[in-house]
Amino acid sequence: MSTDLTEEQKPELETAAHSTGSGLIGRARQTEVWRSVFRHPPLNSPRGRALQSFSNVFLHLYPVKVPVRVLRWRYSLRLGFIAIVLFTVLVVTGVYLMFFYSPTPAAAYVDMVQLKTGIGFGQLVRNVHRWSAHLMVLVVVVHLVRVFYAGAYKRPRQFNWVLGMALLLITLGFSFTGYLLPWDQLSYWAVTVGTNMVNYVPLVGKYVRDILLGGKQISGATLQRFYALHVAILPLSLTLILPVHIWRVRKDGFAVERGSTGALDPKACPGRKASTAALATAAQNGDGDGRRVRLLGVVDRESVTQEEQVTDDTVFAWPHLMVRHVVATLGVCATVLALGVWFQAPLKDIANPNLTPEPAKAPWYFEGLQELLSRFNPLVAGILLPGAAVMSLLALPYIDRNPATEARNRKVAISLFSMFLGLAVVLTVIGFAFRGPGWQWQWPWKHSYIEW
Repeated sequence: MSTDLTEEQKPELETAAHSTGSGLIGRARQTEVWRSVFRHPPLNSPRGRALQSFSNVFLHLYPVKVPVRVLRWRYSLRLGFIAIVLFTVLVVTGVYLMFFYSPTPAAAYVDMVQLKTGIGFGQLVRNVHRWSAHLMVLVVVVHLVRVFYAGAYKRPRQFNWVLGMALLLITLGFSFTGYLLPWDQLSYWAVTVGTNMVNYVPLVGKYVRDILLGGKQISGATLQRFYALHVAILPLSLTLILPVHIWRVRKDGFAVERGSTGALDPKACPGRKASTAALATAAQNGDGDGRRVRLLGVVDRESVTQEEQVTDDTVFAWPHLMVRHVVATLGVCATVLALGVWFQAPLKDIANPNLTPEPAKAPWYFEGLQELLSRFNPLVAGILLPGAAVMSLLALPYIDRNPATEARNRKVAISLFSMFLGLAVVLTVIGFAFRGPGWQWQWPWKHSYIEW
């Protein structure tokens, strides 16, 4: 759909749109200030809505039109967008906390106590920040799982799956580096257990651990390095990768089921003929069978002798998709605020290297690895198995040559993935809820050692 206007049409179109409306808002829209900020006024026509999307910096992040099925909540559960909202909440609350925090062992714990007792809404903001971090890890993992089961990692979306894996690792890095900042017993020993796993990396493990810690054990240098990673390096990395990830979603197209008719289906329009090269490309990309679609594409076209009307099952992203994203944003903010009010972020005694708590647990998302370490050789459980899992996931879209996306045609891949996913969940739950002092089995309803 073309949205180009001639120089003669633009003033006429804008004047007519700006002159609509009455009252205070109508008069405000006619002012020079308003028109300098909003270059194109609201236009209730298909051309006008497309023009709005192209001219607005926020709407330009969205495609102009999306398939109707994308609007359904069950299509993606809005998991990718929810992760972005959680990251935004983390940035806002994190900046607030930075005003009252010093990354030194002498001041960090005192600042945490001061947040709780002497800073306006300090404890609430810290609660919201911590819960948002936990939820972001969970949402990103579930998002990855949903993408796998939907087969949305297949051509042409292979590289976007790799970018998603990078974002998952960055998210884990965010949560892990932030875990140490309160400088209490819980954070100190959780990070001690987590960094000890790096020791088992062949050849370079000890050097990598020393670089992370700034020495042989956790100290003030470790706190400063984790703080720098948490507030500068990891945010910069995510800010660079996330827009590319979103852009690739738009360029590669949504993975949606479509009807039997489409622009690349020669049976749908007898007078419309796609070039052989275009059809071959569509077949390779999974578009030619009518089940996948790219929102933007160009096909060659010969002379038209007869053309049938093709049913358009797309709608404008503004306002249809934007409204749903606003609802999701409000729901996420309400959820983390409610969790922040009801559940306090823990703050144990000040970090003491000479007093080991029982049990000393890693952060909850690493407790599955800690459970493996208690059962198998550290090199196998701490490095080889998780390393093989990460590398397999990165290579998955290039290894899986099955073009099918439906679950009934991917039984082997789905069975293997489900088995390993179930094992990871079980190990994490055991380490999180069923382990006590000495890493002995402990029923959580008798005595809970659950720590967030």
